[in-house]
Amino acid sequence: MSETKLFTAIYIPETPFVNGVLKPKKTKKNNFELLESEKIADTLYHFIYKKDEKQINSYYYIGDLEDVLERYLLVENTDLYDDFVSQFWGGGQRYWEVNMDTYLDVNCPEGILEQLNKAYNNHFYEEDEPMPLCHFFGQQMWHDNAYLIANRIALIELREAIDIALKHGETRLGLSPSDGEGYDLFIKCVEDDFEWEELEMPYHDKEIYEPDKSVEIPPYKVFKKYKRFFS
Repeated sequence: MSETKLFTAIYIPETPFVNGVLKPKKTKKNNFELLESEKIADTLYHFIYKKDEKQINSYYYIGDLEDVLERYLLVENTDLYDDFVSQFWGGGQRYWEVNMDTYLDVNCPEGILEQLNKAYNNHFYEEDEPMPLCHFFGQQMWHDNAYLIANRIALIELREAIDIALKHGETRLGLSPSDGEGYDLFIKCVEDDFEWEELEMPYHDKEIYEPDKSVEIPPYKVFKKYKRFFS
């Protein structure tokens, strides 16, 4: 049975990996118990941890066996996520999130390595490759025009992200305006019976429109799989 979950990658080059097991400095403090471990390939391991009767999946991914810095952990997005990744901060270790969000079927290990190889390769840009630049200009008021101005690579990545949202409901895409100050674009595909009247309107001129916060919700509250980003 398919069981597809959203995973976010963190970069953990300094976390010891001994005899097929990760050794974060704060394991005991956070009380995560390793329930299952599986070596899928030389560059990929699957771990299932448990805390307070809840489980969380993770995949240890080695981008390059010959480069000790190319080490990543893809962590399932659950309410345990923040506690789990906090094990990898401190004690000389560092982590940060990497733009490699991936939906993985935890019951289908044979396809996961190919997916992660693709996600890993796609998050790099060669020196001679253009970066995805994208400017969104929203409506100031009703009937006003909106504008999307982007280079080709940004539009291609946006198209791919929309395909993911159509399949899985939600995704995010890392983009940048021309000043290089990157941002995340969150994309949500809602059902036809979505309660649009509960969502605030997208107008930006506050002299024309001010959301009624007592009845209208901001857009970030529509996202369920990414809700930890907004809590």
